[in-house]
Amino acid sequence: MKKAKRSFATRRVAASHMRTLITGSLQPVAGDLVLARVDKLGNHSRLELINGRKAIMFPGDEIIICYGNRYAPDQFEAVIGPDLGPCDLVAGGGIAACELSRHDRMIAPTKITPLGLIGDKFGRRLNVWDYKVSSDDLRPSLPIVLSLGTSMNAGKTLTATSLVRGFKRAGLKVAALKITGTGSGGDTWIVRDAGADIVLDFTDAGFATTYLASVEMIEKGAFRLLNHAAENGCDVAVIEIADGLQQKETSELILAESFRSMALGTIFASYDAMGAKYGVDTLRAAGHKVLAISGRLGRSPLGVREAEEATGLHCYSPWDLQDGALGPVFRARAAEKLSNGQSNNPYLRRIAASSEAAMPLGVDRAHSHQLRIDFLAKVARELIVAELGEVNANGSLATWPSPFGSILVTLPERPSQGSQGSIPTFMSVQAPAELVEAAVLAKSRGALKSSLGGIVQALGCAPLPAARMSYLLNETWSMFEAADHHDRPLQNALEAPPLDAHDDIDAVIMNFSGLFNEHSDQHAPLGRA
Repeated sequence: MKKAKRSFATRRVAASHMRTLITGSLQPVAGDLVLARVDKLGNHSRLELINGRKAIMFPGDEIIICYGNRYAPDQFEAVIGPDLGPCDLVAGGGIAACELSRHDRMIAPTKITPLGLIGDKFGRRLNVWDYKVSSDDLRPSLPIVLSLGTSMNAGKTLTATSLVRGFKRAGLKVAALKITGTGSGGDTWIVRDAGADIVLDFTDAGFATTYLASVEMIEKGAFRLLNHAAENGCDVAVIEIADGLQQKETSELILAESFRSMALGTIFASYDAMGAKYGVDTLRAAGHKVLAISGRLGRSPLGVREAEEATGLHCYSPWDLQDGALGPVFRARAAEKLSNGQSNNPYLRRIAASSEAAMPLGVDRAHSHQLRIDFLAKVARELIVAELGEVNANGSLATWPSPFGSILVTLPERPSQGSQGSIPTFMSVQAPAELVEAAVLAKSRGALKSSLGGIVQALGCAPLPAARMSYLLNETWSMFEAADHHDRPLQNALEAPPLDAHDDIDAVIMNFSGLFNEHSDQHAPLGRA
């Protein structure tokens, strides 16, 4: 065994523990270490070693790998056989199983013959489960951001990597975790290179692969990794879940209440607009807060336009995410959670108080804080008119809290007949930061209209009449075009300066209290709910 090539999937098992070879009539289970002989090279001619190097294999080589089930629509589907008979190497990270099917561009897998299970000095089989990280599997309090997608190779890993870079630019300590998949180092190396402070995957939680593992065990494994990251000082974790929403374990994991409640939100990677639309709708129906779309879709401007119009969300490129473009949304989500029962969570406080990424500031769409406030002021006016009637000069002033500062609005002097009161119902609700960003960054009128519709719905309002929506669409589109030409937006709202890392976080919590000032004093303090 000393001369055998050890695969990545076995990296947590101490070499000094590999003392015996167990043979005979045995049924292997997922995670068992096996010494195998390479018989005939096929699709995988290289084996990823524990240090990440991809070593060339030759017929007759002995390799130390793991038994595991594999699910990969672009490559192989394979399951563990009933005994130690000849089988296949179905993953370059070192997974032994029996092929069931393969993509038609794949050649036959490399054929191997197991020589025996690897045991300790007492003859007990070694399994990667026994070498998982030692942290507990209690539900963690570390906030997470999910990177999900339509399928493998949709862009989930690049999205996760880019999110790591964005969080690092904001001064946060970040963990990058992949909680499902097939043991391989490729995805872990890229997030490590991106600057992640802690990099872990499901093999660190005791799985060689997660296909056909119970969702309860995967969830506990993820908790173990998150607690390990928290113990090592991380402020937030970016989690990638492998494959697409139709994959067995993924389809069940997205229904888990724990991931929804821990998440600041989800970024969805897609190949095309239809996939983006289906994925976003599926996740929203499952209760997820989808913040943006990304992935390979971004390579097609026309595809991006279709997806933005279909979902009401903005499609961010990897470079946008690396520059911290979603920073305002993450800070808003953290502050919202702080005000909704998690005020003692120190991680959320650090995220809410994190610094702006070091991007150039200006009055263009991407960087203008005031533009977002002016946009919300226009939205508020139309919603007030729709609910209470036309506003005149004698109306009273009030402030509407938003993720970007307090919006100064004018209310009618007398509500129209049939209205419920003098205060619009939407003013007790925050406009979702991700939809505001999508509207401000919209590349087409159709995308802007979709985002506006999403904002109105999120505020609990009835859809605007067609004429009023058309007016609002024209007004806001013209304002954005002016910003593109570097015309400064009108100062029609109260602007709150971006939160500095040293500012009192209670100020942010109060912005999400749902309270507002009904009086004309623009500087009256906002209260806590």
